[in-house]
Amino acid sequence: MNDDPIVIIGGGFGGVYTAQELLKRGYSVLLISETNYFTFTPLLHEVATGSLLAHDIIFEYESFFQSNHLRYIRGRASRIDRARKTVWVNGEEFGYSYLVVATGSTTNFFNVQGVEHAYALKDVEDAILLKKAIITHAQGINHHVAVTVVGGGPTGVELIFDVARMLEELKGKDSSVDYTLQIIQASDVFCRIESDGVQAYIRKAMDHMQITPVCGAYAEVIHPDRIETTVGDYRSDVTVMASGVRPNTDVFAEDLSLDERGHVPVNAGLQTIEDEHLFALGDIIAVDGKPIPKLAQTATRQALVVAENIHRHQTGEKLEAYNLEVLGTMFSLGYGDGVGIIYGYTIKGVLAWYLWRTVYLFKTPGAANKLRVAFSWTMDLFQGRNLTEL
Repeated sequence: MNDDPIVIIGGGFGGVYTAQELLKRGYSVLLISETNYFTFTPLLHEVATGSLLAHDIIFEYESFFQSNHLRYIRGRASRIDRARKTVWVNGEEFGYSYLVVATGSTTNFFNVQGVEHAYALKDVEDAILLKKAIITHAQGINHHVAVTVVGGGPTGVELIFDVARMLEELKGKDSSVDYTLQIIQASDVFCRIESDGVQAYIRKAMDHMQITPVCGAYAEVIHPDRIETTVGDYRSDVTVMASGVRPNTDVFAEDLSLDERGHVPVNAGLQTIEDEHLFALGDIIAVDGKPIPKLAQTATRQALVVAENIHRHQTGEKLEAYNLEVLGTMFSLGYGDGVGIIYGYTIKGVLAWYLWRTVYLFKTPGAANKLRVAFSWTMDLFQGRNLTEL
């Protein structure tokens, strides 16, 4: 291997955990990210609804790694020159021995008109803006807010339930506050789980929290105060697009061969088809032509494989094959409630919610950060949510 570092583009789950594994092996790593911190994205909806503060789920790279073998550059990669084994960032060229692309995903708006009037939930800035919008409307002149979430996947479902809990708590402090909630879903299945028991439980929880499910519908036009769908119009002061994501690979369209959906094709070893010194992982890949579930747990597992295979490629060994294994899925349905399937068994209620929180607490990087999140959750238990605009 030459003296150039292993360059990783992207500071999300895939990039950060790959860097962590490579640093353990003594490799020099150059991490390129558009922010100077790692965001624990599975908990963004809790920031948007006051259970956690922004600083509870973001971790500065320098303190996260604490390694002399890591160099970090804040910037956006604009070009990959595979012939020269270089990557361009902020107008400068950096050499690499191996390149790892882990640029994640962006919100897929599916050509919906008026998305400039909608909110997304991809980073802490989105979460803070969303929270402020909901509270501002709820405490405005009319003391009423209509919130619509477009998309009934895990992000959309967890968000709408936490919004319901936040507004319920706000109404408990100010009885003049009123609200309506709806979730728009293209199918009649929520959270992508084909289980009658899970679906029935989610529907029952929605009914209890006064969330209106609008199934078999697509968003067409978003206005500042309403949303047009294929089954009718709904009042909506705050509309959130959680309808799905697409690979964040547009900038590399001329440098890498992408499939029709923008995924980077990789083999079973997560090595790109066209370049043995280039690996990819996370939301952007298609393994042997098949997209992979876009989950934090799959990205962290792939990071182990990428780090191992870079080492094996350098030493001339056979690459390890990545095996997709989703051990289970759990979802929060707001404070004290949840549902999920683990090893084929359905778990519901407070137990599912407790396990969901426990899993994410242990996935939070660093002992100090775990304590910080646990403390915030404990304060939430005794003092309630942070219902300020920040």
